[in-house]
Amino acid sequence: MPDQLEWEDRFLGCLVGLAIGDALGSPLEYKSRQEIVEQYGGPVQDYLPRDSMVLVAGHEEYDVENLAPGTPTEDTRLTLLHAESIVATGGKVDPDDFGPRFVKLLETPWAAHMGRTTFESLQQARATGDYQAGLAGARAAGNGVAMRVAPLGLLYALGPFSRELFLADCEKAARLTHNHPVAVGAGVALAEAVRVLCRHEIMPEDLMAVALDTLQPGYLGLPLVNNPLRQKLLVAQDYIEERQTLVDNVESNDLSVDFFRIDLNNLERCGTTGYAPESLAAAFYAFAARKNSFEEAVLVAVNAGGDTDTIGAMTGALAGAYHGLEGIPARWREGLSGYSEIVEAARALYRVASARQS
Repeated sequence: MPDQLEWEDRFLGCLVGLAIGDALGSPLEYKSRQEIVEQYGGPVQDYLPRDSMVLVAGHEEYDVENLAPGTPTEDTRLTLLHAESIVATGGKVDPDDFGPRFVKLLETPWAAHMGRTTFESLQQARATGDYQAGLAGARAAGNGVAMRVAPLGLLYALGPFSRELFLADCEKAARLTHNHPVAVGAGVALAEAVRVLCRHEIMPEDLMAVALDTLQPGYLGLPLVNNPLRQKLLVAQDYIEERQTLVDNVESNDLSVDFFRIDLNNLERCGTTGYAPESLAAAFYAFAARKNSFEEAVLVAVNAGGDTDTIGAMTGALAGAYHGLEGIPARWREGLSGYSEIVEAARALYRVASARQS
């Protein structure tokens, strides 16, 4: 098993990696793959400023000013609030603690960046005091919850593991804003992926199989057949296997193939919208396809277009948990806004998780 420094490095890598993927993807959000190439002259390699834009939260419009290069979005802010709550409660996942923390964001500029489901759920929670009645319905099947439960995967990476408690905690974290089985399931799968990658229990190419094992048929009331999470994860697994076959052929026959283009094609085939099954499959594919490099995995994730900040954040969390902070390019760490705060949160979370071993 890893020593203390290695464990801490992976906790740092996960949360910093998540923020970096978020910051890299934010300026590209809602753009297509072709639009990214046309606007920037090719695939994006580094932080860019995000242009001012009008975002709609609830029924109000907000004119959001430019974000400086390297600035994460509310995806990272919500993730850090979960980490801070876990630390404050000594390792518990308590809706009565993290719920009010989220609700307070409605009084800050971060409210302008929230997705509509998150915004309206928090408004509802503020009015009712119920932190487990997030919005339901088709719109609540979005990916707004998936990346922000990454800290739970880190928490459960150390100490005794109870699958029952792990699933219950992930579900509590998700249902603050998204009370839809598809969204909740995506959060569970992401947290489980972070947990096993942090522990180096699996090969990256087996990630989809691990997620499928976690999302057993019928879990959360999802259908036994036509389960969208299982369908998309199986598709992503097929693409990884096809890619490996091509890699083997290229190496044995000394051929030249543009794997970056192939990976972007496969992410588009997984889907890059805000629908949770698509985003989850795209992030899992990006990491597994570029398992040897944090940088390559995140760049594939954000250059495919679509919901680039959230897919980038999920990919960064996975790759960071696996490679650790030392595997993340120094230029991205140094240029990340709020870097010191994120490092402090990750270290505090590591200390709480470590106490579970005693």
